[in-house]
Amino acid sequence: MVERRRAWRAVDADMFRFTTTDLRDLHVALMTAFEDAAVLAPALNLEQVRAALAGAGWDEPTPDDVLQRALESLVQWRLLEATQDHGAHYATPEEFERKNLQWSLTGRGEAAIGGLLHALDALRHAVGLQPAVLDAIGDGLADLAGLLSSKEAGADGRIHVRLAEVEGHMASLVASVRQFNSHLQQLVRDDATGDDVFVDVKRRTVAYLEEYVDGVERPQRRVAVAIERLTSGAGAATLFDRALIGANLAPVAGDDPGPAWLAERARRWAALCAWFAPTDGSAPRIAGLLDIARTAIVQLLRVLERRWDSRRRAASVAEDYKRLAALFAAAPGDTEAHRLFGAAFGLWPARHAHLSPADGEARSPSTPWAAAAGVDVAPALRTTGTLVNSGRLRPVADPARWRALRQRAQAEALAAEDAVRASLDTGGAVRLSAFGRLPGGAFTELLALLGAALDAPMGADGARRALSVDGRVEVVLRDPGDHRQAVLHTGAGTLRGPDLLVSIALAGGPALLEATGG
Repeated sequence: MVERRRAWRAVDADMFRFTTTDLRDLHVALMTAFEDAAVLAPALNLEQVRAALAGAGWDEPTPDDVLQRALESLVQWRLLEATQDHGAHYATPEEFERKNLQWSLTGRGEAAIGGLLHALDALRHAVGLQPAVLDAIGDGLADLAGLLSSKEAGADGRIHVRLAEVEGHMASLVASVRQFNSHLQQLVRDDATGDDVFVDVKRRTVAYLEEYVDGVERPQRRVAVAIERLTSGAGAATLFDRALIGANLAPVAGDDPGPAWLAERARRWAALCAWFAPTDGSAPRIAGLLDIARTAIVQLLRVLERRWDSRRRAASVAEDYKRLAALFAAAPGDTEAHRLFGAAFGLWPARHAHLSPADGEARSPSTPWAAAAGVDVAPALRTTGTLVNSGRLRPVADPARWRALRQRAQAEALAAEDAVRASLDTGGAVRLSAFGRLPGGAFTELLALLGAALDAPMGADGARRALSVDGRVEVVLRDPGDHRQAVLHTGAGTLRGPDLLVSIALAGGPALLEATGG
């Protein structure tokens, strides 16, 4: 872990210099050709290098001196190793000069070209979050727990393979989360696209996030339970020791590679625990991911709301003024311009039809404005806009009483809902017919839970699992296969259907741990 955090000390300037020189295209093509050929031909002479280059897609004419110089540079940077080709036959001194050397990738070169290809793959990688990765990790951990108790021949090899698969799924999950968070932040900030594209993409992203949040909660609990089972059973150290036996590491000169291999397994296991079941009691990182997803949903909805508000406006003030300026410029004369000004801003003399003239006689509403006599307007109408003496404003009532009533009503509703759910808690698997007669509220809640479970896909153990909308109740259904019928009575009617095995548990309860394999 320390070496990874201080990676800048482990990389020198020459390791990736082949990607920065004037001949970087040729250097990268050479390294790619050696990487492709290393499976069957670890060492290549000059003619084989040319053939490998052509196989990698290099179609530019390359003189021998340029190719030799590029190979010498890669050898100088310790990415290739040059050795004598003792198995070749030379007919002439010129042929010996051309064919007496062969080149192969060093360990440093394998790391350099592997890093470059990984970077290119990451740039092409489609961003996505797959809840199925959590299911794969949970399946792998469950298989490891079973293999640890097995004494069959070859079990150690299968432990090594399954552990490598779990580590690969974990690395895929971390990479997907990192890339998706970057994509999400870019999406929240992106305001350059048109309204239709913007609204469509962000609406689909919100639905994508909601689906991910709904589908990730149960698998993450399953992974956490599996980790605790492995840790409290044989232990991670036993798991790594048996995986090391199954890895069958090849002997190398120098130090035994086993301790370094075990240290890497321990580091990756610590990362897996930090994501799902931290040993220090802190919140798992997967919970932080869900918080990020929920926060992103709120942010995206706010951005969408701002966009929709802007689209609902009839017109912008700036556009109105631009249009008015164009109309003023096109006015034939001052008279038309004054009429346009009055129509645009409403600054003409007001007609106070409710006021009587000085003689006290009312005028007909059909009297033209120009022919009507003026009336005296009170100064208060010009200064305040009204002649009504409003007096002192009524003080605003204290809303504390109404707030307390609403809070009490909400608390009573939540308590009633909790009571209904507690009455449905089975404490384990029971027959559906065991519920007998139910009150109306309990019957409605039971129907909602059964409907969610029946919509859920069937698991490998033949059970259907689902959570309530708020994630606080889990229901597990199993078909015993005996074709019995259940009859439930309620004030709203009678329900008849298959007498399934039902397990309903509040989140965190012992029945939930039992149903999920804890």
